[in-house]
Amino acid sequence: MPDEFAADAASAQATLLTRPDQVRALVAAGKPVLWAGVDAPDRPTAPEPGIPAAGDMTGSPRVGVWIDRNDFLHQELTADGRYDETRGGRPHAYEGRYWIDGDRIDYLDDLGFWAFGEFQGEEPHHAGYAMRLG
Repeated sequence: MPDEFAADAASAQATLLTRPDQVRALVAAGKPVLWAGVDAPDRPTAPEPGIPAAGDMTGSPRVGVWIDRNDFLHQELTADGRYDETRGGRPHAYEGRYWIDGDRIDYLDDLGFWAFGEFQGEEPHHAGYAMRLG
């Protein structure tokens, strides 16, 4: 991305999430994901084989669309164990599978990276965001 949008790691990450049109290239696990601002040919779209299915979440009170207090992050948790995040109005910014074990939620993005969060009472907390059911 241009230098003015990436003075440091934090501003580069913010640009990636809020101004994807400024991202020239993105590489994950050694493979191009974005090239010249568009999906790279043969972009990886699924995690590596051998990772177990998340299980059926039908009827779980944690299934639904969760929205942070500033309406920046929308995270949909579906009954089939998938999640889809919109960040800063950018739909499908992150998509993948999730698992809930007690109050911990683990995410495996379709590009292969892991993240986690925690339910504190009825609020999920993830990546510095506290969310409510929308």
